[in-house]
Amino acid sequence: MKTPLLALCCFMLLFFSCKEEAITITLSPTTLEMTVGEIKNLTITGITSGDINWTSSDESIATVFYGTVTALTPGIVTITATYKEASAQCIIIVTSSSSEGNLLITPTILSLEKGDTYQLQCKNTYNLPLTWISSNDSVVSVDEHGLVTALSAGYSIITASNGSESTSATVAVSHTWGEYELVWSEEFNDESLDTDVWNYEIGGGGFGNNEQQYYTDRSENIRCENGCLIIEARKETYENREYTSARINTKGKKEFAYGKIEARISLPSGQGTWPAFWMLGQNYSTTGWPKCGELDIMEHIGSQPTMVSFAVHTKEKNGTKGNNWSSRTYIDDIEDEFHIYGIEWIKEDYYGRDKIIFTVDNTEYASTVESVPMDDANTWPFNQGFFIILNLAIGGNMGGTIDDSIFQNEILMKVDWIRVYQRHEIE
Repeated sequence: MKTPLLALCCFMLLFFSCKEEAITITLSPTTLEMTVGEIKNLTITGITSGDINWTSSDESIATVFYGTVTALTPGIVTITATYKEASAQCIIIVTSSSSEGNLLITPTILSLEKGDTYQLQCKNTYNLPLTWISSNDSVVSVDEHGLVTALSAGYSIITASNGSESTSATVAVSHTWGEYELVWSEEFNDESLDTDVWNYEIGGGGFGNNEQQYYTDRSENIRCENGCLIIEARKETYENREYTSARINTKGKKEFAYGKIEARISLPSGQGTWPAFWMLGQNYSTTGWPKCGELDIMEHIGSQPTMVSFAVHTKEKNGTKGNNWSSRTYIDDIEDEFHIYGIEWIKEDYYGRDKIIFTVDNTEYASTVESVPMDDANTWPFNQGFFIILNLAIGGNMGGTIDDSIFQNEILMKVDWIRVYQRHEIE
């Protein structure tokens, strides 16, 4: 009897171990009050990566874009996130932005195509005569009755006033773009780094992140080899530091605003490594960080071998304050294999707001949109040129504890190429 019983136990153990665990996801918060015109982010827990489907039960009240909810008109709406068989919901209650006021334009956010017209409605308690004004007549015109006409791409603030009170709405006109074209590339095919394009950063002061390496321009740490840029981290005493590596940038030489910016990179493995492909605003020298803005296209840490991090930093929301936007995904073969890391940085793509999409191997993993108010350099500095940075840090705030045994092998960050694509607007 022991043999059949043992076989049955083994079968049941195998069955339950192979059976896929049920996935449970939650949204936070589960109930949210918003006022018309507000934009807020929902947080999903229970999964670390994957294709999440976001839906709104009534897009005339609120829309959702990768967890970012935009309140359009008063009402109640349910936002649903679905992943495989699991789903989670958040009830959004949208109220008037001026519940005590006597004027209110609806909708408060509107997107049109060039040539479209739309009749805005305005709550006008006392039926006083209204004056309608467009902040940008070349983009959107408005007549004396609130009828708007989309004239060209961009956005305009439409204001209705009765002399003592006023109310406004944002009207965006979509851009029509041509195809992306390659505008610049670095293929690293020369024997040495092109200093007409690149600057070496030298030093070992921690770079604001308590990094442990000293950055050099020596060939031991940075070189072009077999059509790739090689950044090598080494365990050695140099300038009172115990590690060396390299960091380069295109500041003052190559700076880009909008488009697709991509690099094909092989990341090193090993606890304590912290490679990054990122950008800073061209006004870094005059405004400093974080006001210049930072775009982290790719960061990786060896202590989490499958993790890729994306982030943005601004004056109002940054890593020092701990409130910046960031997202992570997990990919099995991310180390010691080439992958293409990139962003698609799109002008006025979401109700007149800029949008930045983060990709790995041309697959979208995360995105963020311009915050409100628009055109505020403290909250969204990403409408200027940015320069490119490549580096391999050791240790530090994100790199963490260093395992010195990793240096028994070469610690190499390899960059095959960097390419920038842009497109022209079709009139």
